Amino acid sequence: MTMQKSEAIVSVADAPAQLEGLLELMRRHDVVVTQEDGVHVGHFPSGQAHLSASAERVEMRIEAPDMTALNAIKLELTGSLTYVYGQELNIDWSGGTDVRTPLPKLCVLTVQSVEQLTPHMRRITFSGDNLIRFAENSNLHMRLAFPDGAVDLPLPMVNGRGRVVWPEGAKMPVLRKYTVRKVDLESGTVAVDFVLHDDAGPGSRFAAAARPGDVIAMIGPGGLTAAAADWLLLAGDETALPAIGRILEGLPPTARGVAFIEVAGPSEEQPLVRPDGFDVKWLHRNGAASGTTALLIEAIRAADFPAEGSVFVWAAAEFEAFRSIRTHLRKERGLSADRQLVVAYWRKGSTEDEMGKAH
Repeated sequence: MTMQKSEAIVSVADAPAQLEGLLELMRRHDVVVTQEDGVHVGHFPSGQAHLSASAERVEMRIEAPDMTALNAIKLELTGSLTYVYGQELNIDWSGGTDVRTPLPKLCVLTVQSVEQLTPHMRRITFSGDNLIRFAENSNLHMRLAFPDGAVDLPLPMVNGRGRVVWPEGAKMPVLRKYTVRKVDLESGTVAVDFVLHDDAGPGSRFAAAARPGDVIAMIGPGGLTAAAADWLLLAGDETALPAIGRILEGLPPTARGVAFIEVAGPSEEQPLVRPDGFDVKWLHRNGAASGTTALLIEAIRAADFPAEGSVFVWAAAEFEAFRSIRTHLRKERGLSADRQLVVAYWRKGSTEDEMGKAH
């Protein structure tokens, strides 16, 4: 069999650290990583990636039996290295850059039912095929493609640069990141919880008007869950509530920890399945606008971390809260990078597209 091959050299600051982050992300996404003669080898379902780093560049060589598999590995590595580095990377892959292949992580979803959980949280259950990769709690997130007024939903492809592209001339859907709240493989359904905002964006508008039979696309999965530890701290506002709910449901019965969840008020609280040794503390804004309070950082500062045993903190919130939490964990708590995952889900006054460009 003739193997398809491609390679890329990416100039980044502190390349060895970026490579280590990439390898860790690959492992969390169930890619087996071995080492041969000082080169790390990622064993994907249909191909391999040979990865190494010098002081200021990461070198990647991949091979696969066909272009579809090759582009799929390019997509995985391009997205993962960009995620680890924290800003957009222009990765120039060699050979076959004009070849477009089907997107391997695409599911077409059809609305089955709509349930109002709280005044501002709506759960939509979709039917779809090939949902098994979304069922593992190690991958919490995906992107939804909303038609945005198009008659037919255009479906994306992967180009030879490891990027998602759309049909020429098509009315482009709007991509937004969401949490996979529940997956039922037996019934072939997936549930997504949407926050209904007063200044509704494309996702909130879709959720507010969703009816059985409506169609969107789901791309993914991605995004990391909380790592195993003797004691966990989970924190977030209502945008992180679906992820916190799913993390809690996936914990072993012996898990211990606390979850701080900021919501508008008591009416936005939800019953959450959790281990007996886990406390859930609701933080109410009581009329304050989301993204304007210090409720989360104050709760985390006041939290009693255990003196013994391993600790892991998973937190997601508005950008300013994210910065405060991350700084506190690093400087005041002394938590190493592998003992925390703190991310900004949104930024006050910015769309998701604008927030990505700002990074």
